[in-house]
Amino acid sequence: MDWQQLRPKRSSLSGISHPGASYNSYQLSPNGAQAQMNQRLNYGAFPGDDKRLGSNMYFQSGPALANNARVSYYSCQHPLFCADWISVDPSNDWVVLSSFREGYQNRVQVVHGSMYTTKEENEEDDREGSSGIASPTGSDESTPSADEIRAKDSPSCSNGAFDWTNVAETAVEYPLTNVQWDPQMHTSTHGELRLGASSEVLRLYKVDQDPDKLKLDGSFPLVQTHLLANNSTANTGSNGDAHDINTFPPVTSFDWNKTDSSIIITSSVDTTCTVWDLNRSHSKGKDKDTAHVKTQLIAHDSEVFDVKFLHQSTNIFASVSNDGSMRVFDLRSLEHSTIIYEPTRAPPLASSVPNTAQAQYNPQALLKLSTSNIDQHTLATVGVNSNQVLIIDMRMPGLPVVKLDCSFGGMSQAAVNTIQWHPAKNWLATAGDDCQALVWDIHPQNPTKASDVGNVMDTPMLAYQDELEVNNVCWRQDAGDWLGVISGKGFQALQV
Repeated sequence: MDWQQLRPKRSSLSGISHPGASYNSYQLSPNGAQAQMNQRLNYGAFPGDDKRLGSNMYFQSGPALANNARVSYYSCQHPLFCADWISVDPSNDWVVLSSFREGYQNRVQVVHGSMYTTKEENEEDDREGSSGIASPTGSDESTPSADEIRAKDSPSCSNGAFDWTNVAETAVEYPLTNVQWDPQMHTSTHGELRLGASSEVLRLYKVDQDPDKLKLDGSFPLVQTHLLANNSTANTGSNGDAHDINTFPPVTSFDWNKTDSSIIITSSVDTTCTVWDLNRSHSKGKDKDTAHVKTQLIAHDSEVFDVKFLHQSTNIFASVSNDGSMRVFDLRSLEHSTIIYEPTRAPPLASSVPNTAQAQYNPQALLKLSTSNIDQHTLATVGVNSNQVLIIDMRMPGLPVVKLDCSFGGMSQAAVNTIQWHPAKNWLATAGDDCQALVWDIHPQNPTKASDVGNVMDTPMLAYQDELEVNNVCWRQDAGDWLGVISGKGFQALQV
């Protein structure tokens, strides 16, 4: 019995990892491309043989119920792109999602997640034989289900799942480039839900949970508190003013400082990075929030595509750009910056004639940046239309200490769309146009000479296969026990 036969039936598989379950027991691709997938991933072994996850990896496609509904899945009316997930307490999980549509009709949604257990339901299905999985030898004899394996290995563990409900929504014109929850929500006693969303400007929102303001559809208003344009003359108050924000350079990304949530940094196509000082009032019913530019600097020679603060730092941040470089800045000394990575530029051919597109588009541009949440020296980046993820150690600038080969030895040409470090481990999640979300265990690298670096990893520790290209991934903050996957019009939560 292959995965396609199992998919319409009730499945107890709700996560991408599980001890004792082997990739080789499943039809991995929804299209049945078993041979191709086996070529691309060596499922039987991976570096380190991580005993915490068992001796075999577990590859999973989207889990399904008897009515073809997927477990822990949220479906939207429009294609999705950005996502961020935060767990305020055991009973409150919040995910912010944004659509990606051409034109001027995009949405920002706040989704609430309620966890429930499906252990009893899955056991009933197991007794009915609906979740039996064919053995690797091809016999019709059913093997223990994933729930039975989980119950055996972890007697106290139930099979968790999420029920998602849209609780707040607002319209925006342009697709968002990034969304992020306010890091202060982990420690705040005010119970406010605040988030940031970047597009042509950076907007900050809060969910107005006043019962008197409940909408007819049962959702709460998503109220804009700040409009931060990449222009020091722009109004930075609660709702902005009549300034034509379409004349401001678009904001490509932003990062909300986790150590001091009054600091936000944005990057823009005008080659600058802007640091904002955010002052907030918690007076009920009053909008006294203000923000002003703390500093603005020309960070690169071309468009800045992404920016991140370093772990546990309020002063040091890194950025990547269309010029192909990764640079580090210190707000205490902005006279200098450090280029920690720059591509080796091959000399142009004598016969080559650059055109307008080539002048604006650099094939060596760095598109995404992610800073480790446990090691201040470790950063990850990926280039535009690239399937190679570079791990950079600031102590050894110039060359990557590890390169993740997401092409699996040249078998796939699909680009990597996003990268995201685990909140508490040295794991990096990647997602790409090959319809896969992968998790890589980045082994700590001791500082060596530049000539000694260049370790290449081509086998992830965990993998998830969807039916459509994976646009984004996000970890459940700050636990990291779930991974959210954005693909098509849906958000899939996967238990790690």
